[in-house]
Amino acid sequence: MKTIFITASLLFSGTFLQAQQIDLARNAHFVKSMDEINSGKSVLKYSDIQGNPFYKNGFSEARIGDTGTTLPVRYNMYKDVFEVRNDSDIYAIPKENTFSKFVFVATNEKFILANDDEGFAGYFLVLTEGKNKLLKKIAVKFSPEVPAPNTLIPGTPAKFENQKPVYYIKTDENIIKLTKKSEDLLSALPSDKKDAVKDFIKTKKIKFNQELDLIALANFLNK
Repeated sequence: MKTIFITASLLFSGTFLQAQQIDLARNAHFVKSMDEINSGKSVLKYSDIQGNPFYKNGFSEARIGDTGTTLPVRYNMYKDVFEVRNDSDIYAIPKENTFSKFVFVATNEKFILANDDEGFAGYFLVLTEGKNKLLKKIAVKFSPEVPAPNTLIPGTPAKFENQKPVYYIKTDENIIKLTKKSEDLLSALPSDKKDAVKDFIKTKKIKFNQELDLIALANFLNK
């Protein structure tokens, strides 16, 4: 994929940004993005693949970073990038501090840039605010076409498949991946919180595969 350096005056001209907003993207490093996948044997258009690689269909207004700037963007779950359109071209917004937060205006859904438990930077949906944020990592996997081996057994088309979400508790110091075992969370908590959290999990019968339970747990951690 070819890397392209784009000036603010080129990328955010016209309908995207007013003059006072241009500083948001100045000297940023943008990469042209294509709605296609090179499967090795051929190049497939997203439109020819079953499923949806995007969090929302089309481009939606979102507030960028801590500024008052809004911009039509989309979240590509397959590539784990936010994208912006300029005329007929689409560009991936760089994973930089300037672009570390996107809040969709219509729904108030917030995505933040953070490192996961293995140190890889990516975007996470924020489910709860506070000192202990509950984050949700959503992703899409591409599965290539499997040709029919014979006339009796059908093949399967190329498709995007939603992956099981992964949840994290993000503190000021680190990020804790939530598993089915409550012990994994308890072992990462400060010693003065462990007993109270353990009792809350037991009393409320918190299930670590239920999102509403995890939201309740995160809210309790923030008390």
